[in-house]
Amino acid sequence: MRLSWFFVLVILLLGAEGAHAQSNSTKLQLGGYEQSLRLMEQGQCGQAQEKMAPNGVTEPGAEVALSDIGNCYINAAKKIQDPEAAQRSREIGAGWILRAANMGVRRAAEEMVRLYLNGSVFMVDPYEAAKWYALWSANHSQMQLGQIEFDPDLMKQMTSSFTAEQWDEGKARAVKWRPIISAQGVP
Repeated sequence: MRLSWFFVLVILLLGAEGAHAQSNSTKLQLGGYEQSLRLMEQGQCGQAQEKMAPNGVTEPGAEVALSDIGNCYINAAKKIQDPEAAQRSREIGAGWILRAANMGVRRAAEEMVRLYLNGSVFMVDPYEAAKWYALWSANHSQMQLGQIEFDPDLMKQMTSSFTAEQWDEGKARAVKWRPIISAQGVP
């Protein structure tokens, strides 16, 4: 019994020494997605876009990144002084979000509702907002982490102002909608 504890102690000490030496010699390297997120936090959307989607092409499975790029441009527009440049940034962002939504990214569909209701990029269009809400509510593909609640303020805005005809037309548009599978091309 005493001898086996001795070996366990030696093995633990050798393992700790090896781990200590390894941690001093190598630094954690961020992947392309993590580097892009850091760039987005700094408002460097173009650089983040080039890391996540070089030449407008994303890797399969990186569809959520498209929505992240779009949100980066929209958030960056809030800090741009020149109104034309700010609008251009919002339009680029909306294009990326639309692309993600058209690929079935649930969070992007919610953003499309917001964009069609606030009029900052698109003309206010309750029919399109209702369509994207219908698509959001029918899309369960990204719920692995649990139930995701739709923005309550957006929901309140829709329920208080949409007519039955707008809801029906939005649902009809949602039925006709088909996802775009490809992650190729720039919005």
